[in-house]
Amino acid sequence: MNTGVLSGLSALNHKLFYMVNGVRLPWLDQAMVLGTHLGDFANLVWIVAAALLLLLAYRFVPACAAVRWLPRRDTVVACVTLLLVAYVVAACVVTALKVGLHMPRPAAALPAGSVHVLVAPESALSFPSGHATFAMLVALVFWPWCRGWGRVFLAVFVLWVGLSRISVGAHFPVDVITGYFCAAISVWVGARVLAFCPKMEMRK
Repeated sequence: MNTGVLSGLSALNHKLFYMVNGVRLPWLDQAMVLGTHLGDFANLVWIVAAALLLLLAYRFVPACAAVRWLPRRDTVVACVTLLLVAYVVAACVVTALKVGLHMPRPAAALPAGSVHVLVAPESALSFPSGHATFAMLVALVFWPWCRGWGRVFLAVFVLWVGLSRISVGAHFPVDVITGYFCAAISVWVGARVLAFCPKMEMRK
């Protein structure tokens, strides 16, 4: 790619970062810190735990199957299975890019004192955003099974986590956008793997 184009994209990346990171309001800071915690990869534990509790409820409380707003048992199993496989793929992709490209966090890449840091980063590596990857991963896995307000919630969740990572000073916009793409690739790979496994079993 032309050097001038890369320079222009880098300048735009920094400008967008300052536009988001420069907005400082007490209530907004609290909301952004909450958003960044919600996007933590470790939250997979709570999602899987909730799914297991729901499956146990289906087994020991038959009346749960008649509750219209609850997902079907096979839907829960399919979503959690895809989420786990895609999670492993995403973790590998994000780690490989972070270590391979070794891009610094905004506070290290931009002039000293120009970045508002609200949450201490997990590492010195910035690209791509693992939190944005996880948020999009969850949204893409559950999106096909949600309707109406469920999809609105997932869309807000993804946007909230992505903006929060810029607001707390942990990532540039390009890190967040790339994280979203990493999630999309990981879910696609996960779906292909799960579609291939039954074929392998039938051949045995």
